[in-house]
Amino acid sequence: MRKLMIYLVVGLWVLALGSHTLFSKNSALQEALKLDRQGFVAESIPEWKKFLQTQPETKLLIYAQIKMTIAYSRTGDISEALKTAKTLAASHPDHYDVQFNLANMLGATHQYADAVQAYLKATTLRPKEGLAYVGYSICLFGDQKLAEAVQVLRNVKKLFKSQKNISWYQHVRIMIGQIKGFKMYPHDFSTLWRTNNLKKVRETYQSSVITDFEKQLDL
Repeated sequence: MRKLMIYLVVGLWVLALGSHTLFSKNSALQEALKLDRQGFVAESIPEWKKFLQTQPETKLLIYAQIKMTIAYSRTGDISEALKTAKTLAASHPDHYDVQFNLANMLGATHQYADAVQAYLKATTLRPKEGLAYVGYSICLFGDQKLAEAVQVLRNVKKLFKSQKNISWYQHVRIMIGQIKGFKMYPHDFSTLWRTNNLKKVRETYQSSVITDFEKQLDL
């Protein structure tokens, strides 16, 4: 009887400890999400860090680190954003969102050759996701590979058309003409164009692709 009581007490203690840990994890995650969704991006960063300290499952860990990367970039700390993205990519190299996130940060810092490789990796992981091809082509152009950039855009234009994604189909069609138009000018003339279009890719990723990731996680 005494042993039974001991087992019961220990079992209840373990259950309570597990429940407390789960509550702490959920609490930290919910606070980070709340701040992020209310627009308190800088304030969300410590909460993402706090959540990561709870050692969440892999999917949530990846999600939290991507969100923290985005928060760093949106608050102007692009070096910390890139550092976080690289660390995550080193441990999860075959994850689509991880590679897209890394490519976004490399493109934002004009590290075009490395961004090309990261976007290319993302396209191999999800060949039917057109947005990564757009980032890939812009960074090819940034790496002064104009002909390759135009060909990638032509291919993804067909993909967007088949998917009836009219807005990106039209945008890519315009991009092709703009890139060709830059051919007669020094490469630096297109810097602002590349910056703005990569920003559009990042913002589309953050507003749509990462939202799909959240739905998978039921957040």
